Amino acid sequence: MQVPPHPLLTGLIKHYLILESETENKLHFRLFPDGKPGIVFHYKNPLTQFAGDRDGAALQPRAFIYGQISRYNDLTGNGNLGMLVVVLQPDGIYSLLGIPAGELNNHTVPLSDVFGREANGLEEKLISATGADQKIQCIEKFLLKKLSGIRSRDPLFKESLFEIYKHGGVITIRELLSKIPVTERQLERKFKTYTGRSPKNFSDTIKFQHFLKQLQSQKINKKISDIVYDGGYYDPSHLNNYFKKITGLTPVQYKNGLHLLASNFMQLSPIA
Repeated sequence: MQVPPHPLLTGLIKHYLILESETENKLHFRLFPDGKPGIVFHYKNPLTQFAGDRDGAALQPRAFIYGQISRYNDLTGNGNLGMLVVVLQPDGIYSLLGIPAGELNNHTVPLSDVFGREANGLEEKLISATGADQKIQCIEKFLLKKLSGIRSRDPLFKESLFEIYKHGGVITIRELLSKIPVTERQLERKFKTYTGRSPKNFSDTIKFQHFLKQLQSQKINKKISDIVYDGGYYDPSHLNNYFKKITGLTPVQYKNGLHLLASNFMQLSPIA
């Protein structure tokens, strides 16, 4: 379930994602890049996280902030799942913490390491709150108190984001520079500071997310190759290689028989 944020927090938060499950079966999820960082609260049992090839397993903290990811991650857990994800805007790390976003790329940091005792208090309130609405209210009350310290977006960076999303990520850096009054070096620096990604890498991620939405809405009797070129890819082989690298899956596996919780977050079955 996705829930929109308080109007005053839309510059920081894209939406909330709430996941709950009670089953005797083990759960297996896959997460891959979507161009957005976030904050996670486990109010039931935390998940175990694996990076890419499933090496380096680590139990997630009960509350943590994560940066942009560049590779898919597998998550496993028992059936008692209660997780609230605050999906931040692409520049949410910089806006909230005032640090270069790249410092958190492919990393998770316990929320208490960032906000100290305040985070511990928030976690306790969220666990004791009943229902999704009350849990979200706890988070928003916490973030609204910090609103004055949240950094406003650089106008040129904001305009760059608008153009990238407007074109579904199918835009070259040269085309972007023709619309935004910055040099290529300035644009690169802005994106590295605010998102932790280069403008080209970020655009590629948005292009891929746009393609996933096309794939989800495509009729069953249609061929995936019919939307490859419209999605900005050179040919099916190019897409398949990129798809496998980013998701660990083929386009057909993504489209058929998988339980999508978000465009970049799915439940896989059976557990591997």
